[in-house]
Amino acid sequence: MKIRKLQLKNIGVFDDETIEFQPCPAKDKAEIHIFTGQNGSGKTTVLSVLASIFDGRANSENKVFGLAKRFRKDKSKPHIRIYFEDKSAYDFTESITFESKTNNNLLTTYQNSTFIFNELYRFSFAAFAFSGYRQIESETVQANYLPKNFDPLSQSLEFIKDYGKEGEITINQLVANNISNRALSKEDGSLEESKRYEAVINAIESFIKDITDYEIKFVLKRSPNELKLKMHGEELDFDVLPDGLRSLISWIADLLGRVDLLKWQDDLPINEKNLILLLDEIEVHLHPAWQRKVLPVVQKLFKNAQIFVSTHSPFVVNSVDDAWVYELNVNDGKAKVREKNLTKTTDSVQTTLEEVFEVPQIFGYEVQKDLDRFYELRGKIKNNGGKADKEFKEIAKRLLKKSEKQNSVELQSIVAFELKQLKYEL
Repeated sequence: MKIRKLQLKNIGVFDDETIEFQPCPAKDKAEIHIFTGQNGSGKTTVLSVLASIFDGRANSENKVFGLAKRFRKDKSKPHIRIYFEDKSAYDFTESITFESKTNNNLLTTYQNSTFIFNELYRFSFAAFAFSGYRQIESETVQANYLPKNFDPLSQSLEFIKDYGKEGEITINQLVANNISNRALSKEDGSLEESKRYEAVINAIESFIKDITDYEIKFVLKRSPNELKLKMHGEELDFDVLPDGLRSLISWIADLLGRVDLLKWQDDLPINEKNLILLLDEIEVHLHPAWQRKVLPVVQKLFKNAQIFVSTHSPFVVNSVDDAWVYELNVNDGKAKVREKNLTKTTDSVQTTLEEVFEVPQIFGYEVQKDLDRFYELRGKIKNNGGKADKEFKEIAKRLLKKSEKQNSVELQSIVAFELKQLKYEL
Protein backbone atom coordinates (compact mmCIF):
# COMPACT_ATOMS: atom_id res chain seq x y z
CA MET A 1 0.00 0.00 0.00
CA LYS A 2 1.39 3.38 -1.04
CA ILE A 3 0.03 6.84 -0.22
CA ARG A 4 -0.41 8.99 -3.34
CA LYS A 5 -2.08 12.19 -2.18
CA LEU A 6 -2.76 14.12 1.03
CA GLN A 7 -5.25 16.95 1.40
CA LEU A 8 -5.21 19.17 4.50
CA LYS A 9 -7.78 21.82 5.30
CA ASN A 10 -7.54 24.00 8.43
CA ILE A 11 -4.97 21.72 10.05
CA GLY A 12 -2.17 23.53 11.88
CA VAL A 13 -0.44 25.97 9.51
CA PHE A 14 -2.23 24.48 6.49
CA ASP A 15 -5.28 26.39 5.24
CA ASP A 16 -5.98 24.29 2.18
CA GLU A 17 -3.08 22.28 0.77
CA THR A 18 -2.80 19.21 -1.45
CA ILE A 19 0.45 17.23 -1.60
CA GLU A 20 0.90 14.55 -4.25
CA PHE A 21 3.40 11.74 -3.73
CA GLN A 22 4.77 10.44 -7.00
CA PRO A 23 6.48 7.03 -7.26
CA CYS A 24 10.24 6.72 -7.25
CA PRO A 25 11.46 7.02 -10.87
CA ALA A 26 14.13 4.34 -10.27
CA LYS A 27 13.34 0.63 -10.02
CA ASP A 28 14.32 -1.55 -7.05
CA LYS A 29 14.76 1.47 -4.79
CA ALA A 30 12.77 2.66 -1.79
CA GLU A 31 10.39 5.53 -2.49
CA ILE A 32 11.50 8.51 -0.38
CA HIS A 33 9.68 11.79 0.32
CA ILE A 34 11.64 14.46 2.22
CA PHE A 35 10.04 17.48 3.91
CA THR A 36 12.16 20.55 4.59
CA GLY A 37 11.31 24.02 5.86
CA GLN A 38 11.81 26.39 8.74
CA ASN A 39 10.59 25.58 12.24
CA GLY A 40 6.82 25.82 12.30
CA SER A 41 6.35 25.14 8.59
CA GLY A 42 4.29 21.97 9.15
CA LYS A 43 6.78 19.12 8.67
CA THR A 44 5.80 17.32 11.88
CA THR A 45 2.11 17.98 11.22
CA VAL A 46 2.36 16.15 7.87
CA LEU A 47 4.09 13.15 9.47
CA SER A 48 1.59 13.08 12.36
CA VAL A 49 -1.34 13.07 9.95
CA LEU A 50 0.19 10.22 7.93
CA ALA A 51 0.88 8.24 11.12
CA SER A 52 -2.63 8.71 12.46
CA ILE A 53 -4.42 7.03 9.55
CA PHE A 54 -2.87 3.62 10.25
CA ASP A 55 -3.65 3.31 13.96
CA GLY A 56 -6.97 1.84 15.03
CA ARG A 57 -6.35 3.00 18.61
CA ALA A 58 -6.28 6.62 17.49
CA ASN A 59 -9.65 6.16 15.81
CA SER A 60 -11.27 4.36 18.75
CA GLU A 61 -9.99 6.73 21.40
CA ASN A 62 -10.98 9.81 19.41
CA LYS A 63 -7.48 11.22 19.54
CA VAL A 64 -4.63 11.24 17.08
CA PHE A 65 -1.26 11.82 18.78
CA GLY A 66 -2.12 15.40 19.67
CA LEU A 67 -3.30 16.02 16.11
CA ALA A 68 -6.64 17.29 17.39
CA LYS A 69 -4.72 20.16 19.02
CA ARG A 70 -3.76 21.28 15.52
CA PHE A 71 -7.40 21.49 14.38
CA ARG A 72 -8.23 25.15 13.77
CA LYS A 73 -11.58 25.68 15.45
CA ASP A 74 -11.74 29.31 14.28
CA LYS A 75 -12.11 28.11 10.71
CA SER A 76 -14.59 25.85 8.93
CA LYS A 77 -14.52 22.18 9.84
CA PRO A 78 -10.97 20.76 9.73
CA HIS A 79 -10.66 18.07 7.12
CA ILE A 80 -8.04 15.51 6.06
CA ARG A 81 -8.24 13.20 3.07
CA ILE A 82 -5.71 10.56 2.02
CA TYR A 83 -5.62 8.79 -1.33
CA PHE A 84 -3.89 5.46 -1.93
CA GLU A 85 -2.47 3.94 -5.08
CA ASP A 86 -5.37 1.46 -5.28
CA LYS A 87 -7.65 4.52 -5.78
CA SER A 88 -9.20 4.22 -2.30
CA ALA A 89 -9.56 7.38 -0.24
CA TYR A 90 -10.15 7.97 3.46
CA ASP A 91 -11.51 11.04 5.18
CA PHE A 92 -11.37 12.12 8.78
CA THR A 93 -12.51 15.36 10.30
CA GLU A 94 -12.78 17.00 13.70
CA SER A 95 -14.55 13.91 15.10
CA ILE A 96 -11.70 11.61 13.91
CA THR A 97 -14.07 9.21 12.23
CA PHE A 98 -12.75 7.41 9.17
CA GLU A 99 -14.89 7.07 6.09
CA SER A 100 -13.92 4.81 3.21
CA LYS A 101 -14.75 6.20 -0.22
CA THR A 102 -14.56 2.75 -1.84
CA ASN A 103 -15.35 -0.82 -0.90
CA ASN A 104 -11.67 -1.45 -0.24
CA ASN A 105 -11.31 -2.27 3.45
CA LEU A 106 -7.57 -3.05 3.61
CA LEU A 107 -6.79 -0.01 5.74
CA THR A 108 -9.79 -0.60 8.01
CA THR A 109 -8.70 -4.20 8.55
CA TYR A 110 -5.19 -3.01 9.32
CA GLN A 111 -6.51 -0.45 11.81
CA ASN A 112 -8.57 -3.10 13.57
CA SER A 113 -5.58 -5.42 13.75
CA THR A 114 -3.59 -2.70 15.53
CA PHE A 115 -6.40 -2.17 18.02
CA ILE A 116 -6.94 -5.81 19.00
CA PHE A 117 -3.97 -7.74 17.69
CA ASN A 118 -5.13 -10.94 15.99
CA GLU A 119 -2.44 -13.55 15.42
CA LEU A 120 -4.56 -15.12 12.69
CA TYR A 121 -4.33 -11.93 10.62
CA ARG A 122 -1.57 -11.95 8.01
CA PHE A 123 -0.07 -8.57 7.12
CA SER A 124 0.63 -7.43 3.57
CA PHE A 125 2.21 -4.17 4.80
CA ALA A 126 2.97 -2.39 8.06
CA ALA A 127 3.56 1.23 9.10
CA PHE A 128 6.03 2.54 11.70
CA ALA A 129 7.06 5.97 13.00
CA PHE A 130 10.35 6.93 14.66
CA SER A 131 12.15 10.04 15.88
CA GLY A 132 15.89 10.68 16.06
CA TYR A 133 15.37 11.92 19.62
CA ARG A 134 14.91 8.38 20.93
CA GLN A 135 17.69 6.85 23.06
CA ILE A 136 18.31 3.24 24.08
CA GLU A 137 19.23 2.75 27.76
CA SER A 138 20.87 -0.02 29.74
CA GLU A 139 18.52 -2.37 31.62
CA THR A 140 18.14 -5.95 32.76
CA VAL A 141 16.35 -8.37 30.43
CA GLN A 142 14.62 -11.72 30.82
CA ALA A 143 15.32 -14.92 28.95
CA ASN A 144 13.12 -15.14 25.86
CA TYR A 145 10.40 -12.87 27.27
CA LEU A 146 7.30 -11.45 25.61
CA PRO A 147 4.57 -9.66 27.60
CA LYS A 148 1.20 -11.38 27.72
CA ASN A 149 -0.86 -10.58 24.60
CA PHE A 150 2.05 -8.61 23.19
CA ASP A 151 1.23 -6.71 20.00
CA PRO A 152 4.23 -5.96 17.71
CA LEU A 153 2.33 -2.92 16.46
CA SER A 154 1.81 -1.45 19.93
CA GLN A 155 2.85 2.22 19.74
CA SER A 156 4.25 1.55 16.27
CA LEU A 157 2.95 4.92 15.03
CA GLU A 158 4.22 6.97 17.97
CA PHE A 159 7.47 8.80 17.22
CA ILE A 160 8.60 8.67 20.87
CA LYS A 161 7.51 5.39 22.44
CA ASP A 162 6.69 4.78 26.10
CA TYR A 163 8.40 1.51 26.94
CA GLY A 164 7.04 1.64 30.48
CA LYS A 165 3.50 0.94 29.31
CA GLU A 166 1.91 -2.33 30.42
CA GLY A 167 2.34 -5.01 27.76
CA GLU A 168 5.15 -3.10 26.02
CA ILE A 169 8.56 -4.53 25.21
CA THR A 170 11.85 -2.65 25.21
CA ILE A 171 14.47 -2.55 22.47
CA ASN A 172 16.94 -4.43 24.68
CA GLN A 173 14.41 -7.23 25.21
CA LEU A 174 13.66 -7.49 21.48
CA VAL A 175 17.34 -7.94 20.66
CA ALA A 176 17.91 -10.29 23.61
CA ASN A 177 15.01 -12.47 22.46
CA ASN A 178 16.53 -12.84 19.01
CA ILE A 179 19.91 -13.81 20.51
CA SER A 180 18.41 -16.40 22.88
CA ASN A 181 16.01 -17.76 20.23
CA ARG A 182 18.91 -18.10 17.80
CA ALA A 183 20.80 -20.23 20.32
CA LEU A 184 17.77 -22.34 21.24
CA SER A 185 16.89 -22.98 17.59
CA LYS A 186 20.44 -24.16 16.86
CA GLU A 187 20.31 -26.44 19.88
CA ASP A 188 16.98 -27.92 18.70
CA GLY A 189 18.34 -28.43 15.20
CA SER A 190 15.93 -25.86 13.70
CA LEU A 191 18.50 -24.30 11.40
CA GLU A 192 16.07 -22.32 9.23
CA GLU A 193 14.48 -20.74 12.26
CA SER A 194 17.92 -19.99 13.67
CA LYS A 195 18.88 -18.26 10.42
CA ARG A 196 15.81 -16.03 10.70
CA TYR A 197 16.82 -14.77 14.14
CA GLU A 198 20.41 -14.43 12.93
CA ALA A 199 19.23 -12.29 10.00
CA VAL A 200 17.59 -9.75 12.32
CA ILE A 201 20.71 -9.37 14.48
CA ASN A 202 23.00 -9.19 11.43
CA ALA A 203 20.78 -6.56 9.80
CA ILE A 204 21.01 -4.29 12.87
CA GLU A 205 24.78 -4.71 13.19
CA SER A 206 25.33 -4.18 9.44
CA PHE A 207 23.10 -1.09 9.46
CA ILE A 208 25.24 0.47 12.20
CA LYS A 209 28.51 -0.45 10.48
CA ASP A 210 27.39 1.00 7.13
CA ILE A 211 26.64 4.36 8.77
CA THR A 212 29.28 4.65 11.49
CA ASP A 213 32.05 2.26 10.32
CA TYR A 214 31.88 0.74 13.82
CA GLU A 215 32.14 -3.03 14.09
CA ILE A 216 29.57 -3.86 16.77
CA LYS A 217 28.23 -7.07 18.29
CA PHE A 218 25.33 -7.50 20.70
CA VAL A 219 26.29 -9.58 23.71
CA LEU A 220 23.74 -11.16 26.08
CA LYS A 221 25.24 -11.44 29.57
CA ARG A 222 24.16 -13.58 32.51
CA SER A 223 23.93 -12.68 36.19
CA PRO A 224 22.62 -10.09 35.87
CA ASN A 225 20.91 -10.61 32.54
CA GLU A 226 21.91 -7.59 30.50
CA LEU A 227 22.37 -6.75 26.85
CA LYS A 228 25.66 -5.04 26.07
CA LEU A 229 27.37 -3.78 22.97
CA LYS A 230 30.83 -5.02 22.06
CA MET A 231 32.77 -2.29 20.28
CA HIS A 232 36.50 -1.69 19.89
CA GLY A 233 37.08 -4.95 21.76
CA GLU A 234 35.20 -3.76 24.86
CA GLU A 235 31.75 -4.66 26.18
CA LEU A 236 29.88 -1.42 26.90
CA ASP A 237 26.62 -0.40 28.56
CA PHE A 238 24.26 1.48 26.26
CA ASP A 239 24.28 4.44 28.66
CA VAL A 240 27.93 5.25 27.86
CA LEU A 241 27.62 5.04 24.06
CA PRO A 242 27.69 8.18 21.88
CA ASP A 243 24.22 9.73 21.59
CA GLY A 244 24.21 9.34 17.82
CA LEU A 245 24.90 5.61 18.08
CA ARG A 246 22.24 5.17 20.78
CA SER A 247 19.73 6.99 18.59
CA LEU A 248 20.43 4.80 15.55
CA ILE A 249 20.23 1.55 17.53
CA SER A 250 17.05 2.66 19.31
CA TRP A 251 14.95 2.87 16.17
CA ILE A 252 16.51 0.38 13.76
CA ALA A 253 16.57 -2.44 16.36
CA ASP A 254 12.99 -1.64 17.37
CA LEU A 255 11.82 -1.61 13.75
CA LEU A 256 13.51 -4.84 12.65
CA GLY A 257 12.52 -6.66 15.83
CA ARG A 258 8.84 -5.77 15.44
CA VAL A 259 8.72 -6.47 11.70
CA ASP A 260 10.12 -9.93 12.39
CA LEU A 261 7.43 -10.66 15.01
CA LEU A 262 4.52 -9.84 12.69
CA LYS A 263 2.68 -12.60 10.83
CA TRP A 264 3.09 -11.89 7.13
CA GLN A 265 1.19 -13.03 4.05
CA ASP A 266 4.48 -13.59 2.24
CA ASP A 267 7.76 -15.26 3.13
CA LEU A 268 9.98 -12.47 1.83
CA PRO A 269 13.16 -11.63 3.76
CA ILE A 270 12.73 -8.99 6.45
CA ASN A 271 14.39 -6.30 4.32
CA GLU A 272 11.95 -6.87 1.43
CA LYS A 273 8.71 -6.38 3.36
CA ASN A 274 6.29 -3.67 2.26
CA LEU A 275 6.65 -0.93 4.86
CA ILE A 276 5.61 2.67 5.32
CA LEU A 277 8.22 4.44 7.44
CA LEU A 278 7.76 7.89 8.99
CA LEU A 279 11.12 9.26 10.17
CA ASP A 280 11.16 12.54 12.06
CA GLU A 281 14.59 14.24 12.14
CA ILE A 282 16.61 11.01 12.21
CA GLU A 283 19.77 13.10 11.81
CA VAL A 284 19.48 14.36 15.41
CA HIS A 285 22.70 13.61 17.38
CA LEU A 286 24.48 12.47 14.19
CA HIS A 287 27.77 13.90 12.98
CA PRO A 288 27.52 15.26 9.39
CA ALA A 289 29.55 12.25 8.19
CA TRP A 290 26.82 9.97 9.58
CA GLN A 291 24.03 12.25 8.33
CA ARG A 292 25.32 11.72 4.78
CA LYS A 293 25.00 7.94 5.14
CA VAL A 294 21.83 7.32 7.13
CA LEU A 295 19.25 7.77 4.36
CA PRO A 296 21.19 5.84 1.66
CA VAL A 297 21.54 2.92 4.09
CA VAL A 298 17.81 3.02 4.93
CA GLN A 299 16.98 3.20 1.21
CA LYS A 300 19.20 0.20 0.48
CA LEU A 301 17.93 -1.88 3.41
CA PHE A 302 14.20 -1.40 2.76
CA LYS A 303 13.92 -1.35 -1.03
CA ASN A 304 10.13 -1.95 -1.06
CA ALA A 305 9.33 0.76 1.49
CA GLN A 306 7.64 4.12 1.13
CA ILE A 307 9.58 6.47 3.40
CA PHE A 308 8.55 9.93 4.63
CA VAL A 309 11.31 12.02 6.23
CA SER A 310 11.45 15.42 7.91
CA THR A 311 14.87 17.03 8.19
CA HIS A 312 16.83 20.22 8.78
CA SER A 313 20.02 18.75 7.31
CA PRO A 314 21.36 19.50 3.81
CA PHE A 315 23.59 16.43 4.28
CA VAL A 316 20.48 14.22 4.47
CA VAL A 317 18.78 15.87 1.49
CA ASN A 318 21.64 15.53 -0.98
CA SER A 319 22.73 12.07 0.22
CA VAL A 320 20.41 10.09 -2.12
CA ASP A 321 19.24 10.23 -5.70
CA ASP A 322 15.63 9.96 -6.88
CA ALA A 323 14.00 11.14 -3.65
CA TRP A 324 11.26 13.77 -3.75
CA VAL A 325 11.93 16.95 -1.74
CA TYR A 326 9.02 19.15 -0.61
CA GLU A 327 10.03 22.64 0.48
CA LEU A 328 7.45 23.97 2.93
CA ASN A 329 7.20 27.74 3.13
CA VAL A 330 5.17 29.87 5.57
CA ASN A 331 3.75 33.29 4.72
CA ASP A 332 1.41 35.11 7.10
CA GLY A 333 1.09 31.95 9.19
CA LYS A 334 0.00 29.78 6.24
CA ALA A 335 2.10 26.92 4.88
CA LYS A 336 2.41 25.87 1.26
CA VAL A 337 4.62 23.46 -0.64
CA ARG A 338 6.88 25.99 -2.34
CA GLU A 339 8.52 23.48 -4.64
CA LYS A 340 8.91 19.74 -5.25
CA ASN A 341 12.06 18.36 -6.87
CA LEU A 342 14.04 15.17 -7.20
CA THR A 343 17.28 14.97 -5.25
CA LYS A 344 20.63 14.83 -7.07
CA THR A 345 23.82 13.67 -5.40
CA THR A 346 25.69 15.62 -8.07
CA ASP A 347 24.59 18.79 -6.25
CA SER A 348 27.00 20.07 -3.60
CA VAL A 349 25.94 20.65 0.00
CA GLN A 350 26.34 24.37 -0.68
CA THR A 351 23.92 24.15 -3.62
CA THR A 352 21.45 22.27 -1.44
CA LEU A 353 21.77 24.93 1.26
CA GLU A 354 21.05 27.68 -1.24
CA GLU A 355 18.32 26.05 -3.35
CA VAL A 356 16.46 23.87 -0.84
CA PHE A 357 17.07 25.58 2.50
CA GLU A 358 17.41 29.12 1.09
CA VAL A 359 20.63 29.74 3.03
CA PRO A 360 23.16 31.28 0.60
CA GLN A 361 25.54 32.40 3.33
CA ILE A 362 28.81 30.50 3.57
CA PHE A 363 30.69 32.38 6.31
CA GLY A 364 29.96 33.10 9.97
CA TYR A 365 27.10 35.50 10.69
CA GLU A 366 29.10 38.71 11.37
CA VAL A 367 31.58 38.10 8.53
CA GLN A 368 28.78 37.30 6.10
CA LYS A 369 26.94 40.48 7.10
CA ASP A 370 30.06 42.54 6.33
CA LEU A 371 30.65 40.64 3.09
CA ASP A 372 27.07 41.18 1.90
CA ARG A 373 27.42 44.91 2.53
CA PHE A 374 30.84 44.86 0.85
CA TYR A 375 29.27 43.40 -2.32
CA GLU A 376 26.38 45.87 -2.15
CA LEU A 377 28.77 48.86 -1.99
CA ARG A 378 30.98 47.32 -4.69
CA GLY A 379 28.01 47.36 -7.05
CA LYS A 380 27.33 51.01 -6.30
CA ILE A 381 31.01 51.87 -6.87
CA LYS A 382 30.95 50.20 -10.27
CA ASN A 383 27.83 52.12 -11.25
CA ASN A 384 29.28 55.43 -10.02
CA GLY A 385 32.55 55.30 -11.88
CA GLY A 386 34.67 53.34 -9.42
CA LYS A 387 35.01 55.82 -6.55
CA ALA A 388 35.03 54.08 -3.16
CA ASP A 389 33.44 55.67 -0.13
CA LYS A 390 34.53 55.56 3.50
CA GLU A 391 32.24 52.68 4.53
CA PHE A 392 33.53 50.47 1.71
CA LYS A 393 37.13 51.08 2.80
CA GLU A 394 36.36 50.33 6.43
CA ILE A 395 34.60 47.06 5.62
CA ALA A 396 37.36 45.95 3.24
CA LYS A 397 40.03 46.66 5.86
CA ARG A 398 38.01 44.88 8.55
CA LEU A 399 37.56 41.76 6.42
CA LEU A 400 41.22 41.65 5.39
CA LYS A 401 42.37 42.16 8.98
CA LYS A 402 40.08 39.39 10.24
CA SER A 403 41.17 37.00 7.47
CA GLU A 404 44.85 37.69 8.23
CA LYS A 405 44.34 37.26 11.97
CA GLN A 406 42.51 33.94 11.50
CA ASN A 407 44.68 32.82 8.58
CA SER A 408 41.65 32.62 6.27
CA VAL A 409 43.01 32.40 2.74
CA GLU A 410 39.51 31.97 1.31
CA LEU A 411 38.09 35.23 2.66
CA GLN A 412 41.30 37.13 1.91
CA SER A 413 41.24 35.94 -1.70
CA ILE A 414 37.62 37.03 -2.20
CA VAL A 415 38.20 40.57 -0.90
CA ALA A 416 41.55 40.97 -2.70
CA PHE A 417 40.03 39.81 -5.99
CA GLU A 418 37.17 42.34 -5.78
CA LEU A 419 39.58 45.17 -4.94
CA LYS A 420 41.76 44.19 -7.90
CA GLN A 421 38.72 44.19 -10.20
CA LEU A 422 37.96 47.72 -9.07
CA LYS A 423 41.64 48.64 -9.47
CA TYR A 424 41.49 49.95 -5.96
CA GLU A 425 44.16 49.85 -3.27
CA LEU A 426 43.52 50.48 0.41
